Amino acid sequence: QSGPSCQRGSEHFSAAGMQLALTRGGAARAGLRHRAKVDPLQRSTPSGSRQASRLRGNWRATARMAFRRTGQTRRGVPNTTALSGGVEGLSPKGEFSPAFATSCVFASALGALCFGLNLSVINGPLEAIAGAGNLQAQGLIVSVLLVGATLGSILAGKAVDSIGRKSSLLLTGAFLLAGPLICVLGSGSLGPVVLGRGVVGVGVGLASSVVPQYIAEISPKHLRGTLGSVNQLTICFGILLGNVLNVLLSAHRWKFMFTLCALPPAGLVILALGFLPETPNFLVATGMVDKAEETARLLWGDSEQVAEAVAAAAAEHSGDGGITPMTEIFSAKHRKMLTICCMLFVFQQMSGINAIVFFSSILFGQAGFQNPALASLTIGAVNLFGTLGTCFLVERMGRKSLLGTSFSVMAVALLGMALGGGQSSVILGCTMVYTLGFALGAGAIPGIYVQEIGGELRSQASSVAFTVHWLLNIAIGQAFLPLANALGMRAMFVCFSAVCCCALVFIHKFCVETKGKTFEEIKSLL
Repeated sequence: QSGPSCQRGSEHFSAAGMQLALTRGGAARAGLRHRAKVDPLQRSTPSGSRQASRLRGNWRATARMAFRRTGQTRRGVPNTTALSGGVEGLSPKGEFSPAFATSCVFASALGALCFGLNLSVINGPLEAIAGAGNLQAQGLIVSVLLVGATLGSILAGKAVDSIGRKSSLLLTGAFLLAGPLICVLGSGSLGPVVLGRGVVGVGVGLASSVVPQYIAEISPKHLRGTLGSVNQLTICFGILLGNVLNVLLSAHRWKFMFTLCALPPAGLVILALGFLPETPNFLVATGMVDKAEETARLLWGDSEQVAEAVAAAAAEHSGDGGITPMTEIFSAKHRKMLTICCMLFVFQQMSGINAIVFFSSILFGQAGFQNPALASLTIGAVNLFGTLGTCFLVERMGRKSLLGTSFSVMAVALLGMALGGGQSSVILGCTMVYTLGFALGAGAIPGIYVQEIGGELRSQASSVAFTVHWLLNIAIGQAFLPLANALGMRAMFVCFSAVCCCALVFIHKFCVETKGKTFEEIKSLL
């Protein structure tokens, strides 16, 4: 397919002409869209092959020339997110199969699985570890993970730019592996458990930011939403797996539970070392154009569009130099983008999902369920299957419309819980509908959306947004039960429903649709 994909019409750009065009920003993209084309049969002729070979050389030369203009070298480490997605939208139509890219997505998503697993697995053995009635120790074990996750989210923005996406995944796996082992190998007292949960928390915070960014940068454009949903899907699977362990194993076997929690991050470390590639975005940004082109072909197919986009991305950001400081994300020109990123997570967290996840056993116990853990397991299964539905719907309905549908369903379900009169069947049914609504949009799409609208400051935007996410996690975990006791559970459900309604207004007014658009097109809409 190299002949037709790099030739269109009767005109051909020379290397010098292309370099001149690339220095003109928009002219570069216009030139790239109007390449020359010949009859497909020319692929089989010697002249056609020689012509394609010459054009391949021209694209590589153009990319290298663009990098020489930036003053960057292979030794320099510039802003690695400055490419706004780098080599993107290159899934050539035809016989290309995204099997390798999909395999890398699921391998990196082991970090997201650990995220969900470590959040939920502690629910069952919490009293056995801290002691029955020791509410202070129980709160410490739960909250130290959230504090560690906040720290991990802050560190993630610096890590992905400094050491790369692949190495950041390796670092994430190391924290997620070390934490459970500290808990297991400790004396069984509270101290090692608290330390281990804090270390796990740092890994969870890193995973919450690094994994979706890695997935966004290796996914073909037409699959970016679907593959981006895999992150939330594996988080839900991890939560469900933790609930299953709590049902199958007694609370006193918590060391065995934590040993099982060490297996997924061990797999992530092994895969990051031997299988997962660095993203083309980071490779292009550090001057390794040939390696970026090779990796892009593995991810997106053997197409001249790979080299073309490498050249275009390098030229487009030829003015960037050095790692963009974290303070840049707070400048006035990025205020709208950052506000949207953070507010989506504010609405996600304030809609009541963590109250359902953290305190589901208490809620169902108060509603009269004989086995609250089993009811929680049912909710986890609904969350998983709802997120699976997102994978199929996100590229059909679009991000904005799916978010609106999600918050609408949640608002109605929360009102049903408030008006249900405390009947167990009504509470369970409305909770299942609420969880399904959350899984269809509000759970997965904010993480995808941040990666798509973050542009050249994607890692910084992700770091700030997920820091807000974890801070709200801490606040809700500490405040929900006291507020519920003071105001009543019905009042809390009404408040959560009102938040969902506010989210609908915000999404309609400020969010743009990103389905099927390149990162550059998304940036122009904000």
